[in-house]
Amino acid sequence: MSVPSRSPATQIGARPKRAEQGRSRLSKLRILDAAVKVVVEEGYSNATTMRIQKEAGASRGGLLHHFPSRDALLVAAVHHLAAERIRDLGTRTDWPKDPRERISEAVETMWATYAQPYFWASIELWVAARSHEELRVALLPEEHVLGAMVRASTDVFFGAELCRHPAYPLVREQLNTSMRGVAITYALEPREHHKDPHLQDWKTIAWTMLLPR
Repeated sequence: MSVPSRSPATQIGARPKRAEQGRSRLSKLRILDAAVKVVVEEGYSNATTMRIQKEAGASRGGLLHHFPSRDALLVAAVHHLAAERIRDLGTRTDWPKDPRERISEAVETMWATYAQPYFWASIELWVAARSHEELRVALLPEEHVLGAMVRASTDVFFGAELCRHPAYPLVREQLNTSMRGVAITYALEPREHHKDPHLQDWKTIAWTMLLPR
């Protein structure tokens, strides 16, 4: 039995709907990008919906349509940008075959993520959440999801063979927590990220724990 085709009128009616959905999505992305920019440059306290609305070039109604509250917007913005960056890194396929070189590039790639805007936006939210219960409640489940994504992407950086090493889970957690702590010091003393002296130390730790002696 043949399947009835959609009428021309139905097809024509679907096109404006898809176009409207596309415009709505682009508007939402502009708002998310603007929110991250404002919170990184001006801090959590100054990242008001009015300031973000102005940065995004959005209407008040358009912003509230997507995000009913400021905290919902800020949490969504940070995690959208972080998830997008993590997904991009996870698609890389040109990793070195030599285990020592693979570890070196994996550590450098991990460290580079701590110079990204979403890291500093996250720090702003973490500090604010300490005394803001509603923000903490909204942020915590998203952080759990993002944490799982970070661990999964780190596994991609190191590759399946190194991930099978018994010491790998410890190496992964120690590197991430150490990098986070060092990165925070850049708030007081900005410097060239790729020349940080800890970078060589992190590589040495990973080489020592993951490679045959």
